[in-house]
Amino acid sequence: MLKFPIDDLLDEEQCYGFLVELLHPEEGLRCPEGHELPDGQAPHKRPEGRAPVVSYRCHQCGAVFNVFTGTVLSGIRHDCSTIVMILRGFAQGVPTQHLADELGLDYSGAQLEWRHRLQESALDTHLPGKLSDPEAEADEMFQNAGEKGAGRPEREDSPRRRANKKRGPERSKTTARPPRGVARGRCCGEIRLSVCPDTQQTTIEREMSAKLAPGGRLCTDESHAYNQMSEQGYEHQAVCHGDGEFGRDEDGDSFCEIHSNTMEGIWTGLRNHLRRFRGVSKSYLAQYVAVFEIAYNHSGQFFALLRAMLLPDFTFAPI
Repeated sequence: MLKFPIDDLLDEEQCYGFLVELLHPEEGLRCPEGHELPDGQAPHKRPEGRAPVVSYRCHQCGAVFNVFTGTVLSGIRHDCSTIVMILRGFAQGVPTQHLADELGLDYSGAQLEWRHRLQESALDTHLPGKLSDPEAEADEMFQNAGEKGAGRPEREDSPRRRANKKRGPERSKTTARPPRGVARGRCCGEIRLSVCPDTQQTTIEREMSAKLAPGGRLCTDESHAYNQMSEQGYEHQAVCHGDGEFGRDEDGDSFCEIHSNTMEGIWTGLRNHLRRFRGVSKSYLAQYVAVFEIAYNHSGQFFALLRAMLLPDFTFAPI
C-alpha cells in the first residue's frame, strides 16, 4: 500500500480547531471542573514544540488544562496534524503498521497502545440502546481469533517428537473461535453486535433481549438457539437454510419478507474490516467489532463516528 506523508501538508491551526470542536462540542474548551474559559484569556503555558497547543489556568479553581485534559487523549504528545491523521486512520480501519510507517511513529510503543485505548473507550462508552424496529434480523457467525502478539513458552521437545500427540491446551486456546450475536433493524438500518462466549440458547436469548425490543417480527435461520424467542414476546419467523430455503413469501405479494440475508451480507463487511489487520487477538476482538458497529451505524458521518467512539468522556458539565 502506498505511504504518503499527508500530515506534512496539514495546517496545525486548523487541526487544533478541529480537535477543540471534536473534543468539546457543546460548550467549547472548559476546565475539568466545567468553568468557562473567558474570551481572550492569555495562555498559562506554551509547551515547546507543540504549537498551537497551549495550556490555560482556570481563574476560579486554579486548574491548569489544555484541549486534551480529561479526555481519552490525555497525555498524548503528537502534533495536532498527527493526532488528526491517527484518528482518521483508526476510524477508517487503517492497519496500525501502515499508519505508523506513514506518520513516522513507533508501532508497538505508541500507535498500538493508542489504538487499543481509543477502541476500549468506544467499547465501554458505546451504549446504543435497543432496536425498536417492528422487523429485525438476527444471526451469528464464528471468527478465528488467536493470541496475536502473545509470547509462547519454550518447549523442550521438538515439534516432530510431539506431532503425534493429542492436541494440547495451548493450541485449543489459540484457535478458539468466539461467536458473535447480532440484531439488525430493517427500518432504521442500524445493527447491534457483540462477542459472545457461546451460541447456547440462554446466551442468544439474553443478547436478543438486550438489543431488540419485544413485540416485533424477528427473522432468523433454523438455529435451535432461537426456538424460545416466541415465548420472549417476539413474532419469530425462521428460514431453513439446510433445505435450500433462503427467503419466504408469507403474504403472497411476491416479496420474500422472511429472510436473514441482509445480516449474512453484513458478516462479509465485518470480515473485510478484520482482514486488513491480518489477524486480531481474541483479547481485543470485541474492540474491533465495536468500532465496526459504530462505523456502520454512522456511515458517511465522520464527526458523528468519532464522537460516538470517544464521547461522553470528552465533555464536562458546569458544577
